[in-house]
Amino acid sequence: MARKPIPKSVRFEVFKRDSFRCQYCGAAAPDVILEVDHIKPVSKGGTNDIMNLVTACRDCNRGKSDRVLSDKSMVEVQRQQLEAQQERREQLEMMLKWRDELETEMEIQIDAVENIFIKYTDFGFSETGRINTRRLIKRFGINEVLEAAEISLERYYMKYPRSWETAFSKIGGICYNRKKAREEDA
Repeated sequence: MARKPIPKSVRFEVFKRDSFRCQYCGAAAPDVILEVDHIKPVSKGGTNDIMNLVTACRDCNRGKSDRVLSDKSMVEVQRQQLEAQQERREQLEMMLKWRDELETEMEIQIDAVENIFIKYTDFGFSETGRINTRRLIKRFGINEVLEAAEISLERYYMKYPRSWETAFSKIGGICYNRKKAREEDA
């Protein structure tokens, strides 16, 4: 019976799982040419199942031939790899949750600035207004933007059409000038 070739997609998954590192000697790509080795050789009934495959450099793979190496050591290596992969997955999930929480907090801050405008003008923000407010908050901080919005509305909003746009456009300059004045006083 002809030996079935290992598909490239499976080879890639094995390389990724093993961090592109020979599981026998520790050498890593691109310093060595990597191959996929059967833990239990095909000649002794081994299959192309991913749990029977391991990353090996060419020298280790050719030196091993069709001998079975210690199953215990390979099982331990795979167990450690699975634990590390699970830890990476958990950390990624935590990071994504943290980013979602930051995004929610940012939306609350944008809403707070928008509410000041609604209180003064009865106008809310367009999507562009929300994007610009986000930039201002990231650059100057929420407290500074809130104070600048109040100052701007008191100075530039004249209760005629579109004067609220003028007031909105002045917030960044007010933030900048207040920051500059504080730096000069320090």
